[in-house]
Amino acid sequence: MGNEYTTDVPDDVLSVWVAGWSACRGYSSEEVSGHPAVLLADKTGDWEYFAFEPGDEEFAAVARDTTKSSGRIFTVLTRNAQRIHELAPQHGLRVHHNAQSLMVTDMSGQDAEDPWYRDADFKTELEKTGSVHRVRVVHEGNEAAHGVVAVVDNVAVFDHIETDINYRRRGLATHVMRALIASTFEHMVDTGLLIASHDGQMLYNHLGWDTVCDVMILKPATEN
Repeated sequence: MGNEYTTDVPDDVLSVWVAGWSACRGYSSEEVSGHPAVLLADKTGDWEYFAFEPGDEEFAAVARDTTKSSGRIFTVLTRNAQRIHELAPQHGLRVHHNAQSLMVTDMSGQDAEDPWYRDADFKTELEKTGSVHRVRVVHEGNEAAHGVVAVVDNVAVFDHIETDINYRRRGLATHVMRALIASTFEHMVDTGLLIASHDGQMLYNHLGWDTVCDVMILKPATEN
């Protein structure tokens, strides 16, 4: 994929990211057959499994669980995408999506001040539920952009930073990120994690984020 990894892999990156990601989406993470898993109750009603740089035996074990149902997903964090491309078909899987990367930032270098948006007609709303914070930007009753962050073990995991198609190219994604970042400092945070599309990496690089590894989503090859 030709991705450039610009920082070391944080400790416990898989367990912390899965816990934060699942909290952002209203899921609970657990271990199934020894590997992290989340039940996607609101989507497929089936399991999504996760692994970071799985060895051959671990990959085979998770693949066996994944192929038990066509609705299951196996998400792999890796710095060797070619190896995963080669392993997947050997174990009844196919690469469904591979255009994302895990990114990290040192939160001490981020701005703790609430951001100001240049157009007063855009209102920023912040909702907090424990360690999960949600930001939405509203314009004339329409949601223009939104995002969510969950704090787990001093790590802020960001998710769903999205701008409505009618409001793009206005800096709203940057504004949402800055609002979420500022909100996390009421907790003890030292690291930030997020998944970005390869196109989105330019934005996050500009905001002080580094690329850790690729994120590959695998599904059963026999999926209907």
